[in-house]
Amino acid sequence: MKTVKKGLLSVVTALTVVGLGLWEGGDLASAKSTVFNTGAKALEGAPQGIYLGSGTNSDYFTIDNTVSTASGTNAASLVDAGSPAGTNNSAIQISKAGEMDSWGSIWSKQQSFDLNKPETASMWIYASGENTADVGDGMAFVLQNGGTDVYSGPGESMGVWGVPDSLFAKTDVASTAIQNSWALEFDTYANGKGGIPTQPRYSLIDPLHLSPIPTWDFSDQNPSTFDVNGDTASTQTAIDDTHIASNYPGDSGTYTETSDYANGNKKLNYSVQPWVGNYYYYTMKHEGFLDEGATGSGNLSDHRWHHITIDYTPPTTVGGEGSMTYTYNDKDPDTGLPIDSNDYATVPIDLSKFNLSSGQSKVRWGFTGSTGKAASENNLVVFDQLPGQAQTEASAKLEAQDGGDYTEVKDGDAVSGGKAVKLTYTFGRTDGDEDWKSVNANLTIPSGLDITSGTIDYPDASYKDSNDNKVDLSKLTTSSDGSSQSLPVSLAGDGLTMSGTQHATITLTGTAKNIATDSTGVSQNAETSYFTGSNATSSAKTPNFTITPKVNDKLAMDVAKDYGVLKVNYGGSDQAVVTGTAISSEDTVNSAGVRIPASEITIHPSINGVSQDPVKESDIHSTNPLFYASQYYFDYKIDNDKLQPGDNTISFYATCDSTSGKLTSTTVNATVTAGTVGFGHTSGNITFEPTLLTGNGQSQVINRADDWSLDVDDSLTKDSPWQVTAKTAGMFADTDNVAVNTPLDGSLIYTDAAGNETTLNDSDSPVIASGTSTGEDTSTNIAADWKDDTGIRLRINGNAVEGNYEGTIDWSFVNSVSTS
Repeated sequence: MKTVKKGLLSVVTALTVVGLGLWEGGDLASAKSTVFNTGAKALEGAPQGIYLGSGTNSDYFTIDNTVSTASGTNAASLVDAGSPAGTNNSAIQISKAGEMDSWGSIWSKQQSFDLNKPETASMWIYASGENTADVGDGMAFVLQNGGTDVYSGPGESMGVWGVPDSLFAKTDVASTAIQNSWALEFDTYANGKGGIPTQPRYSLIDPLHLSPIPTWDFSDQNPSTFDVNGDTASTQTAIDDTHIASNYPGDSGTYTETSDYANGNKKLNYSVQPWVGNYYYYTMKHEGFLDEGATGSGNLSDHRWHHITIDYTPPTTVGGEGSMTYTYNDKDPDTGLPIDSNDYATVPIDLSKFNLSSGQSKVRWGFTGSTGKAASENNLVVFDQLPGQAQTEASAKLEAQDGGDYTEVKDGDAVSGGKAVKLTYTFGRTDGDEDWKSVNANLTIPSGLDITSGTIDYPDASYKDSNDNKVDLSKLTTSSDGSSQSLPVSLAGDGLTMSGTQHATITLTGTAKNIATDSTGVSQNAETSYFTGSNATSSAKTPNFTITPKVNDKLAMDVAKDYGVLKVNYGGSDQAVVTGTAISSEDTVNSAGVRIPASEITIHPSINGVSQDPVKESDIHSTNPLFYASQYYFDYKIDNDKLQPGDNTISFYATCDSTSGKLTSTTVNATVTAGTVGFGHTSGNITFEPTLLTGNGQSQVINRADDWSLDVDDSLTKDSPWQVTAKTAGMFADTDNVAVNTPLDGSLIYTDAAGNETTLNDSDSPVIASGTSTGEDTSTNIAADWKDDTGIRLRINGNAVEGNYEGTIDWSFVNSVSTS
């Protein structure tokens, strides 16, 4: 939250949900990945990134030792890292466990982060010691308008923040920081552990507290510095956990000065001596604060790799603010693939803080970090996308031939042995300032697929490589444990370069191996492939699936995917219905010498891998008029409470006895979707324009400072209505700046498109948005149509007092199943 002298008011949106159980939030990225207890192991098992060079030699970075504010050698270096793709890979090492009082900084050679354009930096970080104790201090991603020889100080300053005086003297902290900068810190040592200074008891004869208590020693208390919330000692609380946060290091508004009159020690006459007087310590305002938990057990310093994506959006108006969204734990370290994460923050970016010259828009970017006198750690960074370079994507699609057509194989599906399959990898550039350069592919293919041919489709359809655009299958190898196959694919000779939104595809064809001996089949794990270039890398994953026995001609099994009820609302009362068939061949007979009837065929269903009770096909005979005349069709009904939100895999196989013995069909799958509605991405806090109070006793309406968004993600069945409502307890003075929770003389209002105005309160819940599901997966930004005179705004009354105010809006869902 930015701070100004008058009238800045902001609203923090807290999402709450009511309704019929149709809410399903995005998965938090909390699944624990591989642990690496040492820096060496972390490098060996590093996620795939870009090869940046080695030592101090890099096309992208400068490691500068000519830093006047630091002693010793710059600890930053480029080190080789392991590669899941089997290609070159490297990490930036800012600090190393066991090396105390070290400092490191590494900067882009050019000022290449353009504040007038959208920019993205995507990277993996590892910030852990060789054990869980005494880890510190951390590192920071920094944008700065300066050279490569800048560094502030060690310890909690992390090379970018200001440096407080070690003896608690009054200091201009901001002046000692990297100037003209913005920093995102990964703080592994919470300096709040030192404790807030305890206010002593003063004598009754000293009501003005003019004389300190002789036994109270300020320096012995070792008061906290940066990692503290609050502006006065009596209201301050310590930040005890590892965390991620941001602010402007060289801005005086980033720091709060606190003083206490006490005994202690101070540098006097060039030596440290006992002294009575004011002692000063400084706290830092943590914008976009993300609490990552305790050292070792949280989500930062836990001996795991973590991914963070930093997205910058430029101002939309001249002189306006940009914004920075950083999203933590948004990729799986073991696969490199995107995962849902609610661990993110969006903060405003004030371009004036960079002191740009006329016509200048680009700044330098890099990392700084440090270790302390008693704590150290391994700080490692692996980039998979450099800012100012290419933004890329990749996907993998597996299909199995069903008759004359190919049908996509999704997670949990089954493919019968002998079926023709097609595996298509699509990869390309989506945006950025540079081409995606020198791209090659390293494919990992499920072991149960027999690949017999492969082709490459380049962005330029007329281009022919030295192998006539055919994949060299002689390079296909099987892993030592037989669980997967590897296939490196060289593209366009020395690597393919793509510009604009160019994409390429690699298509492999073959068959599913006939390796299954019973109805349970042989599981095939999801496999990750990598597309690596010199300035970006992307990964793609095949689905996990099962290879089932080759189709039994004597007992066929299938599902009618265009019939039944394959979509219901999660948490509702409707049953899902899967229509299928199990039928014996005409020459398959029972002991009576007749074709096996439906009454002797047993259907074996499972829901999301959990076996259900077997049932005779004749007991669930289909009521669909199209199939009713045949005894060999069935309707399998599924109670709603057996479904999970989203897609559910329903599997069937059939058995019967014949004169030739027991027969088992192949396993077939259907997908049943349990639709939900819920809140998706939000752009963060609503902030309102700084406003000068008129003082004329008249009310004022203040508009939102920036465009705001809140997505409703809807996968309900067609014609299901939903509504979003809102209520609030009001706006109150920022507790960081005042001691009393003072309400604002004013209120939040909502104005609809027709101009109807509603005052928000804590008892009524006006409808802010509504919709009706189309039956498809949709995402609707409920604020997309808000204009300057509509949506949520702030009305302040004539007696409003200047200050910073904040409040909370409770957003709720009201939804129901359509009666149509």
